[in-house]
Amino acid sequence: MISGIPKVSVLIICYKQEELIKRAINSLLIQKDYIYEICVSDDCSPDRTWEVLQEYDKKHPGLFKLHRNSSNVGIFENIEYTWSMPTGDIIYRLAGDDECGEGWLKTVIDYIQHNKIDYKTGSFCIYGDYQVRKTNGDIQTIKNDCVLHTKDIISDAIRWKLCNRSCCYSKNVILRFQKVSQGKSYIAESAQDRQLQLFSKHNYYLPYVGNIYYSSIGVSTKLNKEGVVKERASRMSYLIEVFANFGYHFSCRDKIFCHYVEKKELLMINNSILNKLHCIVLLLLSYTGSIKNLLIAIKQILTV
Repeated sequence: MISGIPKVSVLIICYKQEELIKRAINSLLIQKDYIYEICVSDDCSPDRTWEVLQEYDKKHPGLFKLHRNSSNVGIFENIEYTWSMPTGDIIYRLAGDDECGEGWLKTVIDYIQHNKIDYKTGSFCIYGDYQVRKTNGDIQTIKNDCVLHTKDIISDAIRWKLCNRSCCYSKNVILRFQKVSQGKSYIAESAQDRQLQLFSKHNYYLPYVGNIYYSSIGVSTKLNKEGVVKERASRMSYLIEVFANFGYHFSCRDKIFCHYVEKKELLMINNSILNKLHCIVLLLLSYTGSIKNLLIAIKQILTV
C-alpha cells in the first residue's frame, strides 16, 4: 500500500464461492496499492472456498484478515461479524460474487485528499455508480447521483433511488452500526442496509463505477422461494421498528410505501387481482417519482 494515504479496509462475505471469490479478490489485487487490508468472513463453506482464501493469504502476507465461522450462520449474521474486522480509515464492502470497479479505490482516495475530507473523525459516505451484468451479456450502469440532490436520503433509499453498492464510508460510520440480524432470516436486510444512510452525516458522489454486480447468480437465485418471500416481505416493517429504536421515525408516506413493498413482495405467492389493486392503491398514496416511472411500476404490478 502507498504510504501517507487513507487506509482502506475491504469487507467481504462469502459462502460456497470457490470460483467466484477469485474474481472478486482479483479485482481488488490490481488495486492493492490503495488497500490496507482485505477482511473476509467465510460462512463455513462446504467447498474449497476457505482453501482458496488461504492460498491468497499465503501469496500476499499481511494483506488478508481471514475468518471462518464454525457453523453456517447466514448472510446477515456473517455481515455483522465483518463489522468487527476492519482497522482502516475507509470501509468498502464487496460481495464474494461481485467485482470492484477498476480504479475505484484510487478515485475515492484522490477525491478524499483533494477535497481535504476529514476521514479520521468524520462520518461520511462516498457513493459511486454500479454496473449490472446479466447472463445474456447485457450491461446496465445504475447511477447513484440521487445523493447530490436528495432531501431525505433514507426516504430515497427505501425507494431504491440509490444503492449501497460501490459505497466507501468512514470508520466512524461502521462503529455506529447495530446488530439486527434474526438468525438466517432475510427480515434484517433493510434494517442492516439503511444504517449506512442513517449514520452518515455527509454524503458525496463520484460518477465512476465502483461495483460490478452479476445478476442471476448467488443469493438472487433463491429469492423466489415462498419462505424467503415472506421473510423479505416483513423486512420493511422490521426496518420501521428497528429505526424507531434508533430514534428515527418514518413519515406517514414512507410507512405507506413500506407497506406497498411488503404487499408487492407477497404477489409472488398470491397474485390475485384484489391484491394487485391493493398494491396499486398503496403505491399511488406513497409515490414520489415521475409519472413515467409510476406507470412502469403499475405495469409491473399488473404483470406479476
